[in-house]
Amino acid sequence: MQRKKSKKIINIIVFCILILGAIIMTFPFYYMFITSLKETSYIFTVPPQLIPKPATFQNYITVWKETDFARYFVNSVTITLPAIILNVLLSTLTAYGFARYNFPGKETFFSLLIATLAVPGLLLIIPQFDIVSKIRWLMDNKITLILTGGIGGIAFNAFFLRGFFEAMPVEYEESAELDGANAWQRFIYIVFPQALPPVGALTIMSFLGIWDDYFWPSLILTSKNNWTLPIGIMTFKGQFSVQWNVLFAGTMISLAPVLVVYVLFQKYFIQSVSEGGLKL
Repeated sequence: MQRKKSKKIINIIVFCILILGAIIMTFPFYYMFITSLKETSYIFTVPPQLIPKPATFQNYITVWKETDFARYFVNSVTITLPAIILNVLLSTLTAYGFARYNFPGKETFFSLLIATLAVPGLLLIIPQFDIVSKIRWLMDNKITLILTGGIGGIAFNAFFLRGFFEAMPVEYEESAELDGANAWQRFIYIVFPQALPPVGALTIMSFLGIWDDYFWPSLILTSKNNWTLPIGIMTFKGQFSVQWNVLFAGTMISLAPVLVVYVLFQKYFIQSVSEGGLKL
């Protein structure tokens, strides 16, 4: 009886800690949202308003109509979608190849691929930019970002997915092979549907990495017509002042697709984590 009571108290304490952690984690997001609904004169009031009075959507209208935010939004979408498709396709094929096929030096190649994870991404920016800048048509071209986004992170993605492919029963693929299915048909109709949970998690991570990227696109996209959302949002920061309510309204708009992608793929993401996809 005493043991059950102690366990119940521990559960209550853990539950309270989790709630406190959730509040701490979500409060910055909430503060950004309410600030985006405030007029400029109400942003820095003391004490701060946790419920905006008066609340207004004028900041969202200003961002959308009086800036090129719609153009930035379209640019981000046209870059992110094909880059994600390319990234997920190359990552799954790379991981599947290492998981299912034997070839000379396989483990050595895989070790070299994983070793590239130890190189900080910022160190690669300079040689990447040097290569791109020498090919004139790649500069200020959205195709450059699609290609670099598509091949970026393949080392981690292959490491992430290989364990799933190796854990899959090979008997289904062998049966399909006996029925005449070639390698592409086995991958598309048998392997890929079984790998949807880790691929869903990979899609979320890939989307966040490409959609939110600021530094690399700011180096490549020099003309305003090609700017993406992160670059456009930074224009709200002036030299001597920042329009925080307008900036946060733009940030909320840019977060909307992230929430949509998470809602669409959260089932696969949670399933992937619960099945051990992130512990490998």
